[in-house]
Amino acid sequence: MSQEFDESISKITKEEISGRGITVGYRAVSVLAVIAFILSLFTPLMLLSNWFIVFPLVGALCGIFGLYNIVSCPFDYTGRGFALTGIIFSFVLGIAAASWGIYLYYFSIPYGYTLIHYSELRPDESGKLSERILKIEEERRKVFIKGYIHPMSVRQLSGIQSFMLVRSAEHCKFCTSQLNPHDFITVYCTGSIRATYRHNKTVSVGGELFIDQGYNRLGGTPYHIEADLFR
Repeated sequence: MSQEFDESISKITKEEISGRGITVGYRAVSVLAVIAFILSLFTPLMLLSNWFIVFPLVGALCGIFGLYNIVSCPFDYTGRGFALTGIIFSFVLGIAAASWGIYLYYFSIPYGYTLIHYSELRPDESGKLSERILKIEEERRKVFIKGYIHPMSVRQLSGIQSFMLVRSAEHCKFCTSQLNPHDFITVYCTGSIRATYRHNKTVSVGGELFIDQGYNRLGGTPYHIEADLFR
């Protein structure tokens, strides 16, 4: 009898509880629902780094599982508002932050410049460079690329005329000789353009790309850019 009663009340809604005169005792707030709500508030941090995408992903999952526990055991758990808010904030703010990041990366390219990526600069297994990169240099098109200023390549924080642009912030923490040389670009600022060092922050460089096929013999980097744009 007791088991049948327990199974029946697990399906009773909030409205039915008040209508049947059933008194509900203490119900614990779902920990997953609270975690989902808290994580959802950190979702805007995605604007600072792609690594923060973990907040909306984990937040949404915690919210879904938390809501499932609340619906399945209404006499044991509460916190539906936390769960729903966490799910909605994680999805809405996550999509908004991701969309803004994509916009800044792909649609903030200045007119007349071609976006290139570091993945295109590495040669294939046979040592052949990307046809697209070779064509860009041959046609003398201006390129636009984002990266990090290697701290060992500069001697001042502002008014920098030349520096080494690297693929990621991690490249700044290791010896240059131990890394792939195609992840480095020597940048020469032209005209009145001067660079400013930004620790662990991306910079954008635009200008004409040159390929040095004999960099192994002469040293230096396989690419250099004569920059007329720095952001």
